[in-house]
Amino acid sequence: MDSVDKALVVVCAAANLAMAAVLLVKSRGGNTVPRIFGRPQHLPRLRAAMYAFLGLGLGVGWLVKDVFPPHSTGDTVVYNVVRILLAAAVVTALLSAFRYPRSLSDKATR
Repeated sequence: MDSVDKALVVVCAAANLAMAAVLLVKSRGGNTVPRIFGRPQHLPRLRAAMYAFLGLGLGVGWLVKDVFPPHSTGDTVVYNVVRILLAAAVVTALLSAFRYPRSLSDKATR
């Protein structure tokens, strides 16, 4: 893995885990919906789980995959764990998308 790839992996993992941390911190206050970049974030804990799964699956998974030799037991285990993390990220993203679909307020008001 080149140094550019390692830098991208670290940035990917850090950004996703930081977003998960921000959502968790902002969701502790009670029943108010946290706003990030001016947009309400419904189901903040579910979204935080999605970002954590993405950060661990994409970032950490890419870093660890080169530790083990190809077709070894460790490589197979890491591959399966990363697949499970990314599948969990997709499921949580779909759950949050179907629970609170975005409104088409611009087109509906015209």
